[in-house]
Amino acid sequence: MSECLRIAKPGAPLVCFTDWRQLPSTTDTIQVGGWVWRGIAVWDKPTARPALGRFMNSAEYMVWGSKGPMPQRDGIGNLPGTYRVSVRQADKHHVTGKPTDLMRQVVRICAPGGLILDPFAGSGTTGVASLLEGRQFIGIEQEHVYVDIAQRRLESIESTGSAESAVA
Repeated sequence: MSECLRIAKPGAPLVCFTDWRQLPSTTDTIQVGGWVWRGIAVWDKPTARPALGRFMNSAEYMVWGSKGPMPQRDGIGNLPGTYRVSVRQADKHHVTGKPTDLMRQVVRICAPGGLILDPFAGSGTTGVASLLEGRQFIGIEQEHVYVDIAQRRLESIESTGSAESAVA
């Protein structure tokens, strides 16, 4: 977190996904890394697996913050605090992959034309969403199989400009 803070511009937003088990340590890590913790948004997953006799784990949390004060910026508007988006198998390229439709909404916290860094890029969904929403993107991923998947998906967006070509 501190390395991301070091290269971020003043006021830059940060969004980290976590589940309920890691929620406390994620908020602590953001603050220890020097970021201002601003809140939590919820991803409501209507297609979560049932858990008989228990509450379903049908939500993930987006812990968000900023590098210091976060001034209002043109082109961003109001963002919802809850996102209800189903996972489509054709759009799932990684075990922790997020739906492209969800990430298209989440990247809007960054100003149009802004640069989004994903230090755990996986299969590149954040990058796909960034390009489709008019943002720039830098992704870092250590697993070669996912680097290849992400590269194919990003190249597909750059050549067609279509989300559908990056999903399948």
